[in-house]
Amino acid sequence: MSQPETIVPDLPPRRPLPPDVRERMRRRVVGGGAVRTPLAAAAAVAVLAAGGAIVAQSTQGDDTIAVAPPTTTSSTAAPSPRDVSVIAVAPRATEDDAARCGFAVTEVRFTIGLPGRRILAAANDRFCEITHTEVSRNKPEAGTFPLAGGAASLLWRAGTGVLIGRMPAGTSDVKLTVALPSGGPVVSMPVSVVEDLFLIPQSAVRMSVVFTTASGPLSGEIDIEALPRPDVWSQSRQEWPPGDRVVARCLDLTMRDGVDWVGDPLKWRPGAFSGAGVDAWLAIHDQAGVTAYCHVYHGEAATARPGDTSPQDGALVKVRWSDGRGIDPTSAQVALGGTVDTAKVGGLEIVDAQGQTVPAVLVEGTFVARLDDQPPLDARRGLTKGFQIRVLDHGNQVVETVTLE
Repeated sequence: MSQPETIVPDLPPRRPLPPDVRERMRRRVVGGGAVRTPLAAAAAVAVLAAGGAIVAQSTQGDDTIAVAPPTTTSSTAAPSPRDVSVIAVAPRATEDDAARCGFAVTEVRFTIGLPGRRILAAANDRFCEITHTEVSRNKPEAGTFPLAGGAASLLWRAGTGVLIGRMPAGTSDVKLTVALPSGGPVVSMPVSVVEDLFLIPQSAVRMSVVFTTASGPLSGEIDIEALPRPDVWSQSRQEWPPGDRVVARCLDLTMRDGVDWVGDPLKWRPGAFSGAGVDAWLAIHDQAGVTAYCHVYHGEAATARPGDTSPQDGALVKVRWSDGRGIDPTSAQVALGGTVDTAKVGGLEIVDAQGQTVPAVLVEGTFVARLDDQPPLDARRGLTKGFQIRVLDHGNQVVETVTLE
């Protein structure tokens, strides 16, 4: 099923992410807190597919992340580095994937599945990455980057940041670490092994790698900033699916985080949009009652957060999500969204604790509202505590007032 045509208005040009967003991304890239937790021992999983099996191993030494098939259990927990490891490896490639990458099926050694993307490894160190919105290929003529005194090499950094390299011959184990900034501890990073290749799903600016070989350990340093620029190492093209591009981009980024609630991305449609501006929110829904909320910053979609999935149960309005952002030391921004009974509800007004009234935007049973000039987040007991929602019927008359706790 295709998404409908775009209903989100033209948005302003892309801009750099704000400092607080960049900082959250930095903390996540260097491992957040999840990689500090000791995980299970090293494991290998054979993924059977169409006449063959390839063994993929994901290793962090004592902090090993095992390769496993994707889960089907719904969860709204925040993704952690363990969610973006290799989840499947299959021989060759599908005819469609090979064609999109410009490879013959017989040229492809195997296809590596990671959340929200597939990487095809072809003969002669050719690679291709496919996501929901983009196809990227490496440029073999750009060369490789020697590592561990030339015993290993970095072959490509994919469009989503996955780093691919070749291990020294006879490698039995790979460990990847990063030193946190400002004298912080050294922590393990996820690294997966597929045949003679190693993959680093998430990269820090500087990382240390140790290969355990029969002749002893071999170590090397990886400096991301010293690697070839993306335009030198890759050629990429966007392949937009049918429908709304903001929805597609939002789901693309979200699926890369390893979430398992998206399902078929082509089922999602745009709902209420808080309006063009520096900070905006787009409600999206899967036409089966599940909603999510996508942050759009300077016109650039970011990842989505799933809304509460409890039944409407006859309620005229149900708040399913809220978000708070510090704008400066003295003020904040609060956004909230949810669903309404479209047969009975024609509009919503959100009244904050100071008495400010903001109309919510309603589209296809979803609503979003953004309230500026809110007290600092650290001065609040609850993000929306004390807010009231005035529910209007289709004649613009108030039929219910809901106070949020």
